[in-house]
Amino acid sequence: MFHDARTLPAGTTLAADLCIVGAGAAGITLAHALRGRGLRVLLLESGGMELEEATQALYQGEQRGVKMLDLDASRLRYFGGTTNHWAGWCRPLEASDFRPADPADPRRWPIAREDLTPYYAAAHTVLGLAHDRYAPDDPLLDRAGLAPLKLDPQRLRTALFQLSGARFGPQFQPELAAAPGVDVWLHANLLELQTDATASQVTALRAASLGGAVFTVTARLFVLAAGGLENARLLLLSNQTQPAGLGNTYDLVGRYFMDHPWLADLGYLAFNTPGRDLRLYLDQTETPTATLFGTLAPATAEPGIGGFRVLLRPSRRIIEGVAALKSIGSDIAALRWPRHLWANLGHAVSDYDAVIDSAYKTAFGTRRGLFGAPEPMDAPIVGAHLDVNVEQLPNRDNRVTLSRSRDALGQNRIVLDWRPGADEKRTMRRAAELVGLEMGRLGIGRLRVNPLGDADSWPADLQASRHHLGTTRMADSPRAGVVDAQCRVHGIANLYIAGSSVFASAGYANPTLTIVALALRLADTLARELG
Repeated sequence: MFHDARTLPAGTTLAADLCIVGAGAAGITLAHALRGRGLRVLLLESGGMELEEATQALYQGEQRGVKMLDLDASRLRYFGGTTNHWAGWCRPLEASDFRPADPADPRRWPIAREDLTPYYAAAHTVLGLAHDRYAPDDPLLDRAGLAPLKLDPQRLRTALFQLSGARFGPQFQPELAAAPGVDVWLHANLLELQTDATASQVTALRAASLGGAVFTVTARLFVLAAGGLENARLLLLSNQTQPAGLGNTYDLVGRYFMDHPWLADLGYLAFNTPGRDLRLYLDQTETPTATLFGTLAPATAEPGIGGFRVLLRPSRRIIEGVAALKSIGSDIAALRWPRHLWANLGHAVSDYDAVIDSAYKTAFGTRRGLFGAPEPMDAPIVGAHLDVNVEQLPNRDNRVTLSRSRDALGQNRIVLDWRPGADEKRTMRRAAELVGLEMGRLGIGRLRVNPLGDADSWPADLQASRHHLGTTRMADSPRAGVVDAQCRVHGIANLYIAGSSVFASAGYANPTLTIVALALRLADTLARELG
């Protein structure tokens, strides 16, 4: 059943076997998987069934380092969570993401890819995906007339993604409303986890609605499933027994934050022959059983280089002049003589209309250039922009902390410090190098790479992917992570964490499929624990 916490009298105590905090992909998956097992399950959601401005404002926070989208715009705080506006891109993590070759690599998980295999299969069903096949030689591609490139297996490989249209709110609301033993409380905000004197057991949680009464929930087991930023925040806010926050004996809660640094235009690939059939890599394709697209990913792991995926965004106009001017501008900003000055000026002059259009669009914040016409959609594709998304390697200085600023519930907001560094820049450069080599070897075209800047500087169009990972990372030891291999907080017998905050590495795949698989695995763990 669904309830509204704003109707609860002050001092109410709700009791359950399991209390889940957060109704996004992880929390809803957990509640749905545990329905019908004879358990009393409470699912607390901060928002309602639709976006509400006052509730969404609880996500506001401060940012340091490279600024990403505002924190109250990069995630949604109502039933269904961020699945209410996600892109639907799905692909499992690689085996090497869990167990890199170097045993000292900080990306190591305490579980292997094989531990998630059955749960990945089930996660595809949850997400409405028809199959869990991602091999580029799958007959599905042949039947759809999609030919993968014959890439050098020492350089690149084709990495397929599937698209899910799942929206967890409307998809699972009817079943949860009818499920015996499952109660969903909307407008219920966790204020604090309360523990015994040794902080080895959660005894209850305090919650409240905006403008409403404070109430209490008791349960045998508790799960935080509030997202990659809020999970860490809630542990840090629960500091009555342990001043540094729960699970934070070794100052790891909130550390190792990761996202996927993203440049939508790392460079421009000019085709030798316009109109080449690269449909698998240039657009989403509907097949009889799936909507999918292909990207370029590294074929082998290299020391100091993270994973990446390169998407080719088609272009029907040659625009090398814009890239040439960017190169000149970058060198001047760095106070050095522009490299290849005359060649770049030649490209800019020969491509003057695209250069003027680009400058006009930038100056006036419009998508329509001075010369007016968009790319003709019936013209042959003559090139592609390199849209690159790279793995961020774990760094303890990328982190979430508490701000002195407080929200409408009186809770400290967060400060997010995000600084992609030399590792991520090196990965982007290597991605461009490998794509350039392979496109040249295959006779497809010539790649011009846009400047990335020196030292700690980044191009102004660097973006985050809104994948909030790693702030309660999984590890065998409390000295290396916040949760163990079963997603239980080290040292606390009945507190678990679900969602992207437990990721020990980011890989290059979008995280939602793995979030759901981990939640299904956790559901089995909780069912065994609850008997």
